[in-house]
Amino acid sequence: MIRRLIHLVWLSIIVTCLVAGLLCVRPAGAGDGSFAIIGDTHIGQREAPYTAFVKQVEKRGIHTIIIVGDAIETPGKKDEWDRLFHLTGDKIALHVAPGNHDANSRRALAVYKEVFSRDAYYSFSQNDTLFVLLNTEITGQEGKITGQQFAWLDRELAKPFTHKFVFLHRPLFPTIFGMGYCLDRYPQERDRLHQLFVKQGVAVVVSGHQHLYNRSEKDGVHYVISGGGGGRLHGFSEDEGAFLHYVLAKKSNGGYVFTAFDFKGIVRDEFSVKR
Repeated sequence: MIRRLIHLVWLSIIVTCLVAGLLCVRPAGAGDGSFAIIGDTHIGQREAPYTAFVKQVEKRGIHTIIIVGDAIETPGKKDEWDRLFHLTGDKIALHVAPGNHDANSRRALAVYKEVFSRDAYYSFSQNDTLFVLLNTEITGQEGKITGQQFAWLDRELAKPFTHKFVFLHRPLFPTIFGMGYCLDRYPQERDRLHQLFVKQGVAVVVSGHQHLYNRSEKDGVHYVISGGGGGRLHGFSEDEGAFLHYVLAKKSNGGYVFTAFDFKGIVRDEFSVKR
């Protein structure tokens, strides 16, 4: 009799919650593996583009943001990190691959690790997808992925995920505006990294550093430069990618569709990956 009463009470509570809409249903896009990418937001110098970006992310029900470096303007300035977190809100998981404005010294790197409570290169996963964030700013190894980080990356990418995406600040293959101060500065290390991506089936590599948008493909790997999140633009025209933008990635038909939007909501580029 008591068990029956308890069962009836719980059933009543569930029905009441359903009617009142109190059972939490995640927004469309929140649980399907979708995520958003932006780069070089430079919070502390300018924040209007990032604020508009977060509104679009929330509107679409996306709960993961990845910043490909230079999230803040002043390396090691905790107030700017706090401002970034405030603008992002507490309903979004924020990931940052550190850039030279985020962690250009041991002191600034220590602040990064403190505010995020994690190392500056790491991975996380969502269902069948592996996300890897690298640090191109390690003191003494700037512009390289080498040593312990490369060995760790080799092990991470060997994991059996269907989709593998990599995020880092400095591009492997920059446009003419960035040649000489990206990973191309050390071509041997850059090529070794690229060959690892090819070998382990990495589909997309997204970087920032250059304040523009660009996409190229090499040996089946899509290389995207997405650095138009708020910093002063590089390039002379929009045809060269000099426009403010962000990228949304949506799970679709077993793969992903990546769409680059400008801040007028116009689609500037779109491509898909499948495995």
